Amino acid sequence: MDTTAVLVAFLVVVTFLLVRSGELRLWHVLLVGVLGVYLDRVGWADPVVGAVTWIVQGFTHTA
Repeated sequence: MDTTAVLVAFLVVVTFLLVRSGELRLWHVLLVGVLGVYLDRVGWADPVVGAVTWIVQGFTHTA
């Protein structure tokens, strides 16, 4: 498994646990998901992906 799949799986588990505990409402998750799809459609996702990749590489010290 590569780093992206692990990160996505981790975020899915955290989101599920937050919704289940009542800390995060389902409509919050849907709204953020719609925002993510919108950002991808307008092309703003590339800088976000670049920033996340930079942060993950900083924490894991990979090139």
